[in-house]
Amino acid sequence: MKSAKCENCGADAGPGATACGYCGVTFTGAAPGAATGPAGANPEIVRLLRTNQKIEAIRVYRHATKCGLREAKDAVEAIEAALSRAR
Repeated sequence: MKSAKCENCGADAGPGATACGYCGVTFTGAAPGAATGPAGANPEIVRLLRTNQKIEAIRVYRHATKCGLREAKDAVEAIEAALSRAR
C-alpha cells in the first residue's frame, strides 16, 4: 500500500491521520492525496499564490506555523505545485 502524503508539505501521513506531524496542517475531507487541491491548505495562502504573491504567502505561512524560512518556503512551494497540478 502506498503511503499517503501531506498535500501541504509532502511529508508522509500515517493511515487515519487528521493532521500532518511535520507541518501541522489539519487534513480536511478525504485522506491526503485524495483531494484535487491541497487539502488543509490555508485559504489565504492559496489566494496569495493565485494572485502571484508568493513572498507574502511564505510570510503568512511562517506566522501561522512559527516555522523557519526554509520550511515555510518548501511548504508554500508544495502548495503551489499542488495548485498547478489541480488546474
